[in-house]
Amino acid sequence: MEIFASHGAFAYGVAAGVLATILMLSLLVAYSYSEPTLWYLGAYLACSLIFLIAGDRLQLGMELVQRLLLAGGPVMVGALLVWLFRKRTSGLYEKLSVAMIVLATLVLLGMFAVDRVATDGDAWDRYVQLYCLAWGIAMAAGFAYRSIQALNTAGPWKWWLMLGHAAGLSVALVFLTGFANAKNAYWPVILMLLVQAPPIYLALVWRSRLLNEIHLRSTSADVADPLTGLATTAVLVERLMRITSRSQLSKSGNASSALYLIEVQNWNGLIKEIGTDSNEKLLLEAALRLRRSIGDNDLVARISGGRFAVIAQGMLDPNEVGSLATKLVVSGLRIDSPLLPGVELQFRVIVRPLKFAKPLPVAAASEWLAGLAERFSTWPSSHRTRSILLVSDDIGWPEAAKPDSNV
Repeated sequence: MEIFASHGAFAYGVAAGVLATILMLSLLVAYSYSEPTLWYLGAYLACSLIFLIAGDRLQLGMELVQRLLLAGGPVMVGALLVWLFRKRTSGLYEKLSVAMIVLATLVLLGMFAVDRVATDGDAWDRYVQLYCLAWGIAMAAGFAYRSIQALNTAGPWKWWLMLGHAAGLSVALVFLTGFANAKNAYWPVILMLLVQAPPIYLALVWRSRLLNEIHLRSTSADVADPLTGLATTAVLVERLMRITSRSQLSKSGNASSALYLIEVQNWNGLIKEIGTDSNEKLLLEAALRLRRSIGDNDLVARISGGRFAVIAQGMLDPNEVGSLATKLVVSGLRIDSPLLPGVELQFRVIVRPLKFAKPLPVAAASEWLAGLAERFSTWPSSHRTRSILLVSDDIGWPEAAKPDSNV
């Protein structure tokens, strides 16, 4: 059986383009996300292509170069598969099987290096082909064992990795055992790389994305509310402290900031109306409406229950403070929501312009924030029918950091 390929530059160009694209993408993604497995894939492709070119330039012999790469390629990918499918503890059988595969591969490479002229050429080729077949069966058995072990432990990306390794091993065995021949130089190696690289690249990128998502969730646990995705109280206090360190800007007439505490006034009524199982939907809906109402540089955080906070910065006009408060109240009244259509959220807003005499410590900021939030429980009787309360006095403010008296 012979496999024919065009001697023209087009087929080589397409193959080189595909492999070069996968190589560059592997290196870029590996650099961007610090993914070592993609570095490994990029190094494997680069070394294979370099060895092909060097073998041709140094006139090592097309057949020898092809055989070495066809045997080494599946072993390199198999090493990656063993690493990714490894168990928590490796027994003696696993270690022994890996050692046997490595030893068998070294023997095979040595057989390729033996000059067939110094031996009985045709008989030696048959011996080599039979050994290649035995080597391929051992590789396939090890591959099957590792894959079965990883069915319940590896992620869904494993199927692409298994496909790439099986395809590359199959192509290598087809040519090493003499079942197929190619008239064009190095096409067996190029074909092996073409069936190996794309699915393995997809598997490694998929795995990297899943690992990065897990890492992002773990690192953002202290800065993002797991349900709504809003900032936590700790981030709110940190932003408040940062503003205090720049408080002199507001004294000189530059952009000022304001804190908005928001409470869903009809929270209990909505829970009774739409059911207690809609508690999370209410939180998500409130977070979505608040996020739509603020700017990119503003911060929205969830405090507790149905209470939220917004820190707005860069306000050049004092009227912007009241305008944003009105916008927040109106955002709760929107009923064109895909999550809770027809539901009005009656936001009640406490507004506090932020001007400080000195930087605010962490403990003092947390204490003041909690005291300001208590204003919802003692809402003035004069504002019972109003949704916005502007606070400009020093009640609840820590003695160590009294705000300016002209606020």
